[in-house]
Amino acid sequence: MNTEDLTARARIRDAAIKLFTERGMEKTSILDIAREAGVSGGLIRHHFGSKDGLREACDTYVFDELMKFKEEALAKGEADPGFVPTFDKRQLLFRRYMGRAMIDGSAAAAAQFTEIVDGTERYFREQDLGMPDPRACAAALAAMTGGMMILQDHVARALGEEPGTHEAMLRMSLAAGFLFTHPLATPETLKKASESLAAYQRKE
Repeated sequence: MNTEDLTARARIRDAAIKLFTERGMEKTSILDIAREAGVSGGLIRHHFGSKDGLREACDTYVFDELMKFKEEALAKGEADPGFVPTFDKRQLLFRRYMGRAMIDGSAAAAAQFTEIVDGTERYFREQDLGMPDPRACAAALAAMTGGMMILQDHVARALGEEPGTHEAMLRMSLAAGFLFTHPLATPETLKKASESLAAYQRKE
């Protein structure tokens, strides 16, 4: 594959990511993507086979890029406790894209969500945190963080911020960090809730 082909493939992918984020997959056609990328519909089929194939490639690329960003932020945070990640336009777009992909029912996004849960569960078990159900805790945490991607526009507007901006994402992230480090319920409250649930289940 020559350099021109690689450039065209990247243009197509980037155009698809932009349009899938703005409109969703169902409302975005191959011709829409072709116009946005400045290529022919035939070239899209040549590189990706179909719109489903293109979406899968976009899902994988976005997921990988977000994971790289997360790993870099974690590494910088360990080296400098005062480090605050900067959410540039590209990262913000990718986060919005993943939220939209989950809503649209992307099989690749669903598989990647499961991968996140798998990795989080492994971490919980390795840390031996005493969780009664590490798998469920991992799934709940992934859902809560994924929910921020899906609802970020609504959250931003509720905060009086412009959706899709660094300021909105930073406020959301700092708020989530505070909640994760300052539990709203005491261990005693959670124990009582667990006991009540167990009693309810026994009655069924």
